[in-house]
Amino acid sequence: MRKLYLLLTFLVCTVGMLAQDVANTLDRHNFLYAGQSKRMRMFIVKDGQVSWAYENKQGRGEISDAVLMTDGHVLIAHQYGIAELTQDNQTVWSYAAPEGTEIHTIQPVGRNHVVFVQNGRPAKAVVMEIPSKKVVREFVLPTQEKGSVHGQFRNARLTSRGTLLVANMGMGFVSEYTSAGREVYRWNVFGPWSAVELDKGNILITGRKGQLQEITRGGKTVWEVNTTSFGVTQPQKSVRLKNGNTLISNWVNEWSKTPMDTLHAPAQVVEIDKTGKVVWQLCSWRNPDLGPATTFQPLDMAVNRDRMFFGDFNPMKPKLFVGPNEPLGEGKGIFPGRVAWIHAPGVASWDEKTGLWVEDRWNNQEMADAMVREAVVQLTGQKNARKAWRALFCHFNKQHARGNRNYRRGEKIAVKLNLNNAITHHDTIELNSSPFVTLALVRSLVRDAKVDERDIILCEPSRAITDSIFNKVHREFPQVRMIDNIGGDGREKCEYYPEQIVYSVDNGKMARGLAKCIVDADYLINSALLKTHSGPGVTLTAKNWYGATDINLLWRQNAHNNVSQDKRNGKPQYKTFVDWMAHKDMGQKALLFLIDGTYGSRDVNGAPAPKWEKEPFGGDWCCSIIVSQDELACDAVGMDLLISEWPEFGSLNYCDEYLREAATIPSPVSGTVYKQDGKPLERPLGLMEHWNNAKERKYTKIDLIYKKL
Repeated sequence: MRKLYLLLTFLVCTVGMLAQDVANTLDRHNFLYAGQSKRMRMFIVKDGQVSWAYENKQGRGEISDAVLMTDGHVLIAHQYGIAELTQDNQTVWSYAAPEGTEIHTIQPVGRNHVVFVQNGRPAKAVVMEIPSKKVVREFVLPTQEKGSVHGQFRNARLTSRGTLLVANMGMGFVSEYTSAGREVYRWNVFGPWSAVELDKGNILITGRKGQLQEITRGGKTVWEVNTTSFGVTQPQKSVRLKNGNTLISNWVNEWSKTPMDTLHAPAQVVEIDKTGKVVWQLCSWRNPDLGPATTFQPLDMAVNRDRMFFGDFNPMKPKLFVGPNEPLGEGKGIFPGRVAWIHAPGVASWDEKTGLWVEDRWNNQEMADAMVREAVVQLTGQKNARKAWRALFCHFNKQHARGNRNYRRGEKIAVKLNLNNAITHHDTIELNSSPFVTLALVRSLVRDAKVDERDIILCEPSRAITDSIFNKVHREFPQVRMIDNIGGDGREKCEYYPEQIVYSVDNGKMARGLAKCIVDADYLINSALLKTHSGPGVTLTAKNWYGATDINLLWRQNAHNNVSQDKRNGKPQYKTFVDWMAHKDMGQKALLFLIDGTYGSRDVNGAPAPKWEKEPFGGDWCCSIIVSQDELACDAVGMDLLISEWPEFGSLNYCDEYLREAATIPSPVSGTVYKQDGKPLERPLGLMEHWNNAKERKYTKIDLIYKKL
């Protein structure tokens, strides 16, 4: 009888899509429920039954926000204060909003802090220590000069990047803030009530008058519906489910002069699919009366407070194999283990919104030229770039038993670019090798090293060389050859030698052929990018060698065997990268390793984003290049920069395994016998070490030279 009664209650619910096949049983989701109401109530519903109920009959205000955590505790913001409650209705701590202010949203930050928005004059984002209730940081949020504080803010949510999304309802935009109070992004939307980050980094915004939209951080709308079309006239918060559906809470004003007719009341929560079709609705105004809806949180989306961080509050740290200042291996180069890091603020200045980052207006070619020249000077200890290049060539030839001599005309220098996000010649907004750094490198080779431009090959055997690189270089140096995977438009189509790589272990279907331009070159320059990667954690010089093999243009058709580490357990294993670094026509033929960090990015795909917050960047692009003759040391410094900036990035766990393997030859932890030309390697491939900390950036063996231009 009870289930029949509940079903009848749902059937009288007036939502504009009732003609469709809409599910309305209470047991579709297990959830926490709360709403702005005359009564301060919360509920947990499991299997269609209320398993927990809370009501504060003495307190002032209305529950504007509620967050269920994995430890079972619930954080609430109730207009005139915030509190943490247990499910036996005990108060762990509570905080009263100062006179003249209101608090309508709260988030946990680890076990020792919370962050909330305090409406007022001025309004503030506040980080508070708990249970002491000591305010440890705050920054002012923009508000209108007139109007009540009540209408300023309703929702703020932490992101996977350790930033805070704030819906500025009063001024009509959503902002993303760092813990220092710097506004990273702003998106103008009408009356935003709430904003939440989705799994892939997009933002789901719920606004007044039924506006619901998913946008990229660049502001592009990729999905939107108007909820009024299915009866949700006052949406408050939205939840994106794992199946792609979206839950939308629908607030009802209990203070209206017209009493609510609970027999014909609107739905409290509606679930829609990707097309906007209503597939389920919650309408429970009687037995149980759940009241108006503001918060609807599925129980399987409970928040783990230990994983919530806000900048330097409860900071995340990846698990690594090698600790700080625990050097492994032996340095390579004129000055063994030396790495030059050149930082030139202003070399990159894209606004993240207008046009493409590769455009001339966003990049300073003169500064890029200066960076490359200064990099080789600092790396070699010479007085100028001409002498620096000579020193590099002489050292390389001496190490390869070709005498202590410079480059000779007719010897080929292949520059392996990284255009992993380009499969056509058209420019793309995604991050690839910088046209400006590439031109600067060619300029320095021709003008400083006196290399005949006919001996320079820019290549990307597995992808396409984009127009911005081709046109910029070809205008000045028309005889520089450019070779890519597809050919045409002035580019040569890459050819390959089969069966050039013999892996140290059976590596399945991993690519074994190598580009002829790589094999036939006398010298290589590995020009990589400063990016994270969802597989191996980082994509630096070692990963860049993959693009020299005979892989398919479409990456999903390629094997990626033994590239990624065991991120969960850290079990030692053979690493493909080591074989590439040890190969005579790959890592061992490299004259120079260069990591292009003029922009840098947290994600392997998409436009460069976000800007870099940590020192010495201060909210700017990375504006850096890193160079070395030691591939391990070069990648170690690039890795430390990425870990320092985005320690929360999930794939960074144990990302240093390939460096540890290469640095501990002939006795790597995995037990692999790494070989070159079938013979076991007897010495480390270079020097790896992590710096002591991100603030001091000190190494004991890696010889890091930092130079700001």
